[in-house]
Amino acid sequence: MRPGQSHAELAFEADAQRRIAERVAVAGLAFAVVIGLAWVFEHRSFPERDRAYAAFYGLELLLIAVTVWALRKPAFRGHGRLLASLCTVGLVVLVTGYHVTVRSSGDVLALALLYILVGTFVAIPWGWRGQTPVSLAAVAGFLLTIGLGARPLVPVAMHLLGLSTMAVLTILGAWFLERQRWALFQQARELQRSNTALVRANRALEQANRFKNEFLANVSHELRTPLNIIMGYVDLLAEGAFGRMPDEAAEVVERLRRTSRSLVFLVSDLLDLSRIEAGRLTVELTKVDLEPVLQEVQEYVIPRLKDKPVEFIYQPPASLAVVADRNRLQQILLNLLSNAVKFTHRGWIRLYAVPTSVDGYVDIHVEDSGVGISKEDLPSLFQAFGQSKVGRDAGGFGIGLALSKRLATAMGGEIRVESELHKGSRFTVRLRKSE
Repeated sequence: MRPGQSHAELAFEADAQRRIAERVAVAGLAFAVVIGLAWVFEHRSFPERDRAYAAFYGLELLLIAVTVWALRKPAFRGHGRLLASLCTVGLVVLVTGYHVTVRSSGDVLALALLYILVGTFVAIPWGWRGQTPVSLAAVAGFLLTIGLGARPLVPVAMHLLGLSTMAVLTILGAWFLERQRWALFQQARELQRSNTALVRANRALEQANRFKNEFLANVSHELRTPLNIIMGYVDLLAEGAFGRMPDEAAEVVERLRRTSRSLVFLVSDLLDLSRIEAGRLTVELTKVDLEPVLQEVQEYVIPRLKDKPVEFIYQPPASLAVVADRNRLQQILLNLLSNAVKFTHRGWIRLYAVPTSVDGYVDIHVEDSGVGISKEDLPSLFQAFGQSKVGRDAGGFGIGLALSKRLATAMGGEIRVESELHKGSRFTVRLRKSE
């Protein structure tokens, strides 16, 4: 550890020491295999050198084994660069010592030293601080051997130039690779921090979403009781249970009745949406005849068009039945028709069902000649609390379509939309056909 090192530098150094400790065993094994194979060629040409070769080879294996053993000990793990560098310098000394002892050719020594320089540079990520002493030892060993009388076939100057050049290149290469590894290490740490922050943010969002769902469920549940009471009294007033009312009062009560029913639907949608997002909403799939369902939703729509120049067109389906949850299907259709009533100021609204061109499915269409939806708003139309510009201008919460899509999916179906601004819309509920 050097004074003034940051936490990142300390972590990088620890990672480098760990990698060096892992690579030394592999590099040492490769060295032992290559030197062992070289013994075969040495024996063929100079069998009288076998004893010396065996002695130096044994010392080299011992040095590698001791270094690998030391790097496995906790007390030495923080000194991997130093131990690996000392081990390699020792190997250079032993290789040089062998060639001095047997008075070998300088060409063979230069080749062996080049192998050590390149091999350690490639195999061990110790940076320039580890490569420098090895490079200096290789050049010094070659010069020492030449000084003691070894004569290569190639001019000494050529060998020295090549060896020195390779020594400098490996030092520079080790420095460059260390810088690159440092940059990658910083990027990895930054990515790890970002991932950690993202995980925490996701957990916070999940918790916030859970709290939101619980809040919506609790609020919706608490609102339903007083709303049901209000609806009960409004129905009694509308039915004349407290006596006949003047026509003006009866009209006000009827409007109150419709508005209260819309509010009940909104609260129910909120509760169902929170249940879906919490994974607690279930559907009961049965055979559902479409004609009575469409007839019931028609009776809801017609009174709401009383004060609008809008024609409601209902085409009874011809003995069609689907696999669905009857109450949920009715809820979907009421949401779609409510939107059609809200955004159609004149013209027509049409409700009908037909078999699809795809066998086994039925399409229920809700069409209108209303304000339509722009292409920019279509992709986010079914997102919870997402609204088109027209929808925001008209008021509302963006719940009905999101809930309807989820309910249709839960029943094994889907909802599609075709719309163009100022030219109306067509929503299609596609469900499996029941025989």
